[in-house]
Amino acid sequence: MDFQSLNHILGNLKIMERSPQQQHFLKLTESWEQILGVMARETKPLYIERRVLYVATSSAALSQELRFLVPQLLEKLNHLLSIPLDDIRFSPARWHNHYPLNQSLQNEKNDWQKHPSMIPQLNPPSLANSTPKNQNPQTTFQNWAKAIKNRSQSLPLCPQCQSPTPPGEIERWSVCAICATKQWSSG
Repeated sequence: MDFQSLNHILGNLKIMERSPQQQHFLKLTESWEQILGVMARETKPLYIERRVLYVATSSAALSQELRFLVPQLLEKLNHLLSIPLDDIRFSPARWHNHYPLNQSLQNEKNDWQKHPSMIPQLNPPSLANSTPKNQNPQTTFQNWAKAIKNRSQSLPLCPQCQSPTPPGEIERWSVCAICATKQWSSG
């Protein structure tokens, strides 16, 4: 196998031209946000097949809403494109293939922060308080137990088991999460 310099390979790639279909789709994607406006963030053009543009959307409701706008969108797009489109098909089916977890991870993070068991962190841990790496297991456990005890001193006690409990749990269930779970399973 003959090894060639990176500049030589890149030069060859520049020489290769895109197919007319690729150029057509590239022009469409470049102008997509300009044509669709704010809704462009919730959509992703996928491909063109037989003069039909297929677009992934973030929801079925958005697909339905955009379906009503197809005539106006086609008019705007066809002014820019050399080969006019006949139709646009919107579907949420492939949205997660392109945007797997971005929004859902952010939502899960925010949901967890609102959970009743979450204790607001008044003083974030600093590196000075972190455990040295060369401690034995007993010392590490003792330091961890001390930190948990210090953290839980300011928490209210569960009326049923007298354990330190996050205030959100008492507000929501009148007891700690463990006692609430026991009540649900026995009831």
